[in-house]
Amino acid sequence: MVRSAANHENNILFFNLAIPVNYALLGGMFYYKFNSRTLKKGIIGSMVGFLAFTVWDILNSNPVISDLHNHRAVLFAKTVEGVLIITLILLFFYELIKSLRIPNLLTFPFFWVCSGLLLYYSSFIFIAPVLHYTATWNHSVDMGLTETIPTIFEIVCALCFGIGIYHFSAGHYAKQ
Repeated sequence: MVRSAANHENNILFFNLAIPVNYALLGGMFYYKFNSRTLKKGIIGSMVGFLAFTVWDILNSNPVISDLHNHRAVLFAKTVEGVLIITLILLFFYELIKSLRIPNLLTFPFFWVCSGLLLYYSSFIFIAPVLHYTATWNHSVDMGLTETIPTIFEIVCALCFGIGIYHFSAGHYAKQ
C-alpha cells in the first residue's frame, strides 16, 4: 500500500479489500467473547455474507474491475460493516448485562474496547454519508469542524482502548 502510494498508483483497491478483513478480525474477537452457540453461528454467517456483499459492492462500484488506475471505493460496504459491528457490540453489552458476571464494568477491559468501537462506528454511520456525498459534488464545500468529527471519534476510540489496556491485569497477559 505504501509502495503504490509512493509511486502515485491508485491504492483504493487495498482499502476495499481491507473492509471484509477488518470485519472478520473484529467479528472473530466477538466470536470468542460470546457464549451462545447461536450467536457464534450467526457471526460466522455474517462474515461469509458480508464477504459476498463486499465483493458485490466492489464489482458494482467498478464496472471495469481490471482498470486499477480508475478503481473506486465501495459505496455501501463500509456503512454495512459499521452497522454489523454496532450490532455485535450491542449484543455483547446485552449478554454481559443479562449474565451479571462482571462486578464492576468500569474495570473490565473489553467493556472499554467495545465502548470505543461503538463510538467510532457510530460516527461512521452518521457522518460518513454526509462526507461521502460532499466529496463527490463538483464544487468544493467547506464543512469546517464537521470534517474533523471522524478524527475526534477515532481519538476517543483510542483513549477507550488505552483505558481498557490500563485495566488489563498482568495475571492474564499472554495466558494460554
